[in-house]
Amino acid sequence: MKTLLYCCHSWRINNWLGLARAGVFTRPLTCPPLDAGSFPYSKLAGVDLVYMALHGAAYERDLLYGDDWRAALSIEALRRRAPDMSGAVVVLEGCYGMRTRFPHLFRALGAAAVIASARPTWDRTLSLGRAGRYGSTLVRALRQGATVRDAMAVAADVVDADTAMAFVLAGEPDVGVRRTTP
Repeated sequence: MKTLLYCCHSWRINNWLGLARAGVFTRPLTCPPLDAGSFPYSKLAGVDLVYMALHGAAYERDLLYGDDWRAALSIEALRRRAPDMSGAVVVLEGCYGMRTRFPHLFRALGAAAVIASARPTWDRTLSLGRAGRYGSTLVRALRQGATVRDAMAVAADVVDADTAMAFVLAGEPDVGVRRTTP
């Protein structure tokens, strides 16, 4: 499963750990040093899974943030520079991702599904908190062939109801992750 991980620099260990526990080994891209202007949008091409653990804010619809509230991703840059993302599954693990315009834009770029939170999510820096356990379990289930809907149900079984209910689906619930690489 070709995966792109983009997260706050301070969360790189926790997010790498969560994906590694799910059987996905990828080098995280982080903000900083990257930001909304320097993020390599072309790397979204041909990706099966996009996993983003960035800060969102209840009042901000067009930006996701990295450490020190540096703009990590912007709607405008994504709209101008992103490639076709046909078939990808996007997970926005950070707070308020579903309240932003990112789920709609990722879908318009071809993503089959976007899983994001409409509320705050909680994780840890060096180990897996509730959001990290949810994400890790979700990715493991997707790798094992579960549909997005089923993967969300499996992940809900491993975290408290409040965390599980925070995550919402935009897109096709009965699609799975395409398999371009082992």
